[in-house]
Amino acid sequence: MRGPAAVALLGLLLALGGPVAAPPLLDAIVGSVESRTIAASDIALARALGVLGFAPSTAPILREDVERFADVLLILDEAGRIGIGAEPEQTDPAWAAVVARAGGADVLTRWLDAQAIDRAWARRLVEYEVVLTRFFEARFAAFVFPEDAEVDRALGSAPHDESAREAARARLVREAATKAQAQWLREARRRASLRILLPPETSIPSPFPPP
Repeated sequence: MRGPAAVALLGLLLALGGPVAAPPLLDAIVGSVESRTIAASDIALARALGVLGFAPSTAPILREDVERFADVLLILDEAGRIGIGAEPEQTDPAWAAVVARAGGADVLTRWLDAQAIDRAWARRLVEYEVVLTRFFEARFAAFVFPEDAEVDRALGSAPHDESAREAARARLVREAATKAQAQWLREARRRASLRILLPPETSIPSPFPPP
């Protein structure tokens, strides 16, 4: 059964300088953050579920995909250090949304079985999505307080009601928090023991397609 431990080394694939045209691998280790490895199947599953900043895709896995997943692990490590996790009552709605996007429970179950993917592994990535959202809100968004003048500038001179004002305020909070998290990630990457094993301008086939 596929899972984070079911991986094979990249070997000769990583020595190639251009896009890889070899047949799809069962799996491949494509990076690591501290003691945690990143497998191609981790990225393929995140794509299939539409979580962790990935969208469904059958395209080959690129270096930037590995870097994005490495950022996820950096955030999860920090979230664990400051006590941010995901409770079942928070994960259940997120899992229900994934099931709905896949076309329903039967469709998702058949796909998981066809790809030999452990349901617990899939749900764990959805839990990660919840943790990432909670970390963003608690670590960054909670400390952004736009001034009324900033909201006025964001709204411009067009007529607006209170709901438009609140939407503008929320947008300003998200923009500022996103910039703060990006800065934090740049510093976290420098501090971490981080390896990306997929060279630039190189790709490998995805181990499996989305549903």
